[in-house]
Formats: sequence, structure tokens, C-alpha cells
Amino acid sequence: MIGGVLAGLFAMAAGVLGWMLRKERAQRAEIASRIPELEDQLGKMQQSQAQVIHTTKLASLGQMIAGVAHEMNTPIGFVKSNVEVVRELMGEYRELLAKVDKGFAMLLAADLAKPGAAEAVRKGIDKLRTALASDERLRDSDELLKDSVDGLVQIANLVKNLKGFARVDQDGMDLMDVNESVESALVIAAHQLRDRIEVKRELNPVPKIRGVASQINQVLLNLITNAAQAMGEGGTLSVASRRSGDQIEIDIADTGPGIPDDVLPKIFDPFFTTKPVGEGTGLGLSIVHKIVQSHGGAIKVRTAAGKGTTFTVSFPIDHALLKQPG
Repeated sequence: MIGGVLAGLFAMAAGVLGWMLRKERAQRAEIASRIPELEDQLGKMQQSQAQVIHTTKLASLGQMIAGVAHEMNTPIGFVKSNVEVVRELMGEYRELLAKVDKGFAMLLAADLAKPGAAEAVRKGIDKLRTALASDERLRDSDELLKDSVDGLVQIANLVKNLKGFARVDQDGMDLMDVNESVESALVIAAHQLRDRIEVKRELNPVPKIRGVASQINQVLLNLITNAAQAMGEGGTLSVASRRSGDQIEIDIADTGPGIPDDVLPKIFDPFFTTKPVGEGTGLGLSIVHKIVQSHGGAIKVRTAAGKGTTFTVSFPIDHALLKQPG
């Protein structure tokens, strides 16, 4: 009796086990059949994400170019104006020289044998020399040209900063000075800061780090731009750098309204944004976070309602440099 019951139980168990195995094989077969579809969907998602990130980078590049163009317009404008004024002054001066030349020709043609002719010629020469000496057109032209040179230096510095800032043709890790990157980012973002935001610098001498310059620059520009936007009509942007152990730390602080508690945990999430629809992709800080992590660094944020926000970015020092003599 017991043997029959056990045999029945074994048979039942074998049946259940067989059913489970058949079900598992069926599920595996179904999953296997869907792998191409899932891989295709994954590929499309990755392609879509890459396209969004690329579009975001292009938008950032467009903003950067617009800012640089805005910064260049001012010196280009007054250099152009100065050159036009100098051209007019030189034309007027040429007319004065023509009159002086005519005066000298008349004096040289005078008959010095006549009574008083020599004295008249002397007075005429003195008058012409006084006219040349007292004319301010050369002096004005010199000042305008000096201003123009200053303007051209500004343009050259902008081009230098932009050239070093982008460096999209170099994807390798280079030795770089973060202070130089901060200054470049401030130059590129100047059109968003001028006349409404005071910039305070506390950039201490720090060892170099190894990184992709264009990516580090993108991080700094993004954080500076976000800080400027957070302050609305005005405020103070404080940028500081320092060494902390085997790390380089960069603080970018604003005096804006701060980040709300319910928003703070999400700021590095992809596609999260508090901006109106169409004004932000929500990828800025996500890309910043990714870049910092890919360089072995970290990014932290401190914020207080009504007092502002401070982002602290840290990167590891290149220890190979520290071991070099001198």
C-alpha cells in the first residue's frame, strides 16, 4: 500500500518536474526568440540617447559660439570705428600738409632782396611750424591706434581661449592646469556675467591633473553658466581652486535662491530639468557628472534656501608629476 502511494507521489513529482522543465524550456525559447527584437530596441535606445547627448553638446557649443561672438563684437566694433576715424584724421592731415607745402613753396619763391622780405619769410615759416606742431590729429590718431591694438589683443585672447577651450580634435588625456581652464571658461561665459554678476576669484597654485581638456572645460563652463542663470538679475559668482590631499578641488558658488530639497536628489538624473519645456534637455549636469566620474573625480553640492549653491568638483592629481625632481 505504502509502496503504491510512494510510487504515485514519485510519478506526480516527476510529472510536475517534467512540466516545470518544459515550461522553462518554453520560456527560454520565447526569450531566445525575442533576443534579436530586444537587441534592436536596445540599439535604438542607445542611438536615441547618443543623438540627444550629441544634440545637447551642439546646443552648448552653439551657446558658447554665440557668447564668443558677442564678446568679439565689442572690440571689433570699436577697432572698426577707430580705424575709420584715423582714416578721416589722416585725410585731414594730408590736406594740412598740402597747405603747408604750398606755403613753403610760396615762401621759397619770394624775392629776399626786397626790404623786409627775409623777415616775412621767417615769420611765415614760424607760422607754418606752429600750425603743424599745434595740430592734434596725429596725437589723436596715435591714441586711437593704441586703443585698437588693445582691442585686437582682446580678440586674440578670445580666439586663444576658444581654441584651447574646444580642442575637440584631441580625445586623449593631457596634462592641464585647472586654473587656466577656469579662466577660459569665465572668458567664454563673460557675456552672461557682465554688468549683472560680480566674479570673485580665489585661484591658488595647484598641481596639474591629467584629463581631456575639452571635457573638463565643458564641466566648468556648464557649472558657471548654471550659476549665472540661477542668479537671475544679479549676484556674486565665486570661483576657487585648491589642493586637498591628493586631489584638486574647484568650487563654483552662486548667491542664487538655492536648490529645493525635493529637487536636489534628482539634479544629476538624465533628462531631469526644472526649466520650461523646450528650454532644457536635463542632460547638462548628467553629462557633467559622467565626465567627472570618468576622470576619477567626484562632484558634490551644498545648497541653502535663499543663500545660494556651491558645486565642488575634485580631480586626482597626476602623481607622476609630483615624483619629478624640481
